[in-house]
Amino acid sequence: MPAVVPLVVAAASAVASSGAFLSVAMKIGASVALSFLSNALAPRPDKSDFGSFNSIRSTGVTQQFSQPITDWRIVYGEMRTSGPVIYPVVTDGNKYLHMVLVLAAHEIEEISEVVIDDVSIPLDHIDASGNVTSGKFAGLCRVKKHLGDQTAADIDLVAEVDEWESSAVGYNKAYMYVRFKWDRNKFASGIPNISAWIKGKKVSDPRDVTTKWSPNLSLCARDYLVDESYGHEADNIDDVGLSVTANLCEEFVTTSAINFNVEDINNDILTLEGENLILQTGDIVQLVSGSISGLSLSTDYYAVPYQRQNAARIKLASSLEDALSGNTLPVSDPTNAVIRKNAEPRYFGGGLLKTSSEKGNNLKEICTSMAGSVVYSGGVWRINAGSYQSPTIAFAQGDLIGGITVDYKVSRRDRFNRVQGVYLSPINNGNPSDYPLVKNDFYESQDGGKKKAELDLSFVQRPHTAQRIAKIYLERMRQEITFRARFKLTAFKIQVNDNFYFTFDHEGWENKVFEVVDWAIGVDANSVPYIDITARENAPEVYYWNNGEETAVDLAPNTVLDDPFAVDVVGGFSLSSIPVYTQDLDRIYNVLASWETPENQHVASGGKFEIEFKESTETVFKSGGVIDGSVTEMRIPALAPDTLYDIRIFAFNMLGVRSEPTLISGFLVGTTITTNTEDWENETTARDGDDWENDALPAEDWEI
Repeated sequence: MPAVVPLVVAAASAVASSGAFLSVAMKIGASVALSFLSNALAPRPDKSDFGSFNSIRSTGVTQQFSQPITDWRIVYGEMRTSGPVIYPVVTDGNKYLHMVLVLAAHEIEEISEVVIDDVSIPLDHIDASGNVTSGKFAGLCRVKKHLGDQTAADIDLVAEVDEWESSAVGYNKAYMYVRFKWDRNKFASGIPNISAWIKGKKVSDPRDVTTKWSPNLSLCARDYLVDESYGHEADNIDDVGLSVTANLCEEFVTTSAINFNVEDINNDILTLEGENLILQTGDIVQLVSGSISGLSLSTDYYAVPYQRQNAARIKLASSLEDALSGNTLPVSDPTNAVIRKNAEPRYFGGGLLKTSSEKGNNLKEICTSMAGSVVYSGGVWRINAGSYQSPTIAFAQGDLIGGITVDYKVSRRDRFNRVQGVYLSPINNGNPSDYPLVKNDFYESQDGGKKKAELDLSFVQRPHTAQRIAKIYLERMRQEITFRARFKLTAFKIQVNDNFYFTFDHEGWENKVFEVVDWAIGVDANSVPYIDITARENAPEVYYWNNGEETAVDLAPNTVLDDPFAVDVVGGFSLSSIPVYTQDLDRIYNVLASWETPENQHVASGGKFEIEFKESTETVFKSGGVIDGSVTEMRIPALAPDTLYDIRIFAFNMLGVRSEPTLISGFLVGTTITTNTEDWENETTARDGDDWENDALPAEDWEI
């Protein structure tokens, strides 16, 4: 039965009375043997049957949600994530909105860059008290971060929300408490979406017997395997073999060079050209031209992301170990500096698992993302990553007991010559995205046409890594010869995923390399023990990857749209007087206001304009009317002649976000005035952004 947890959506007292933040039973059952990459009977990659990643594709891992019952989330590596809002409440007459958002069901390493409605709030935009001090939400937002190691409830939450008791600590739960102050123009669409870039669960590393955060996928697989709260109850892990696998994951693979202009350096943070960060933790970069104090030309440095959205900012470390621990270099004074990425770790990544998903599928998500497997054999769990290991053992027909069955071709139904799928893309602001197609034209000609397989990689975050893994899957399928045979006990020394040489004269095989994909021990009718082996041909070329082999990636995949929370002032605002005579031949004036067609499509389609006026000696503006955003003129009726008026215009987009006013002061009715200025500094009655109850415009309230 899936592990679930009740979420308190609107009653903190229920949380407080439990004596803890929330509680859940997440005991998961017995271990299961898994071998994903090497399954000879199912060579075609599965179309995403992974429980967690299916929900990521459909709803998005970066979207918060409120549900009365949901399951816990486990986060490994580094990623942008949101989670269940377990408590929203408004206080101070609806002036403040308080939200508690759970990011992970365990202690994590760090909550770094917070994202509110796709607006980045990096670490240096938040002061020591959690107040946002720069950017769009400066003065309107306070962010309190809790990593799961807290021993007391959030002091501000307890002080400002009567129902939140000091016993609601949130033991072993990583969460954020965010308080918003109402502002119609900043929160026109209602309750904002909150997410954050986090460094997830700390994992054990047998190489130095430490527990620390790491994006090394083999260490993440080990942690899930041994943590009985979420994964398997594994009694024995082959940590010697795992150390080899972990080193393999941290090997560097040369990639096509990508250059980045360094625009500025402040407090050891490099600001790169562009608004989305491409570099990820551990990527190797070099200074290739210009100068930066503290760096040398053509020397390897290691990227440490600092801000990924709205600006591309990084720090640099002198080693991979320092990059993972956040120990960065002092740098300053850039002059025409250009840095270049030229390599990345072989199998680094990050992702999210749900405790309700089948435990085998959770392990599969991690292992598939390093082209690897988890195998249980002889009472020991072995974790492997995709690589070619030269055989050390050789067999011949003299090692067989009985016959051999050989398959020479993969069935037409299971053949493919191109692979594509989805990965978790920081380039796409941490959302799922398609990685470039991997194909082989020669195989296509053999197959008589295009045959595509889908391979989703839920823990892969680099497009080049995704292509490398897709190529491995494609090439492994094209190694089509498989055989099944019974071996003598001399085959006891090999296991699943091991390569071995095999000589079999009848087939013309002489020291042909095969990989074990299935292994079992048995006893025949005469009580003679044997080893039943299924093996597939293998070759080192399956894992080859040449520099520049990857397909170019769209580094800016999203369409650039108008910012829905930024509305420009109205341009070309002009006024002209039109005389009108009453039945008594009294002369009054209508004023014709006109303006330029707005460039912002959120105004022109679905938006509106509002004009307000007052006599210059008065203090309160009156509404002159509201008109559709596609219109560029409007009449203000019945103004007194020879009188000075102040007249202003606002633009509203479809969300109701209002621009600053364009103001014409001292317009003498009976004249014509045109202005292109935006002089709203002299207006005397600006609306109070905190007091939406007295504002005439509708729908200005937190809707909980």
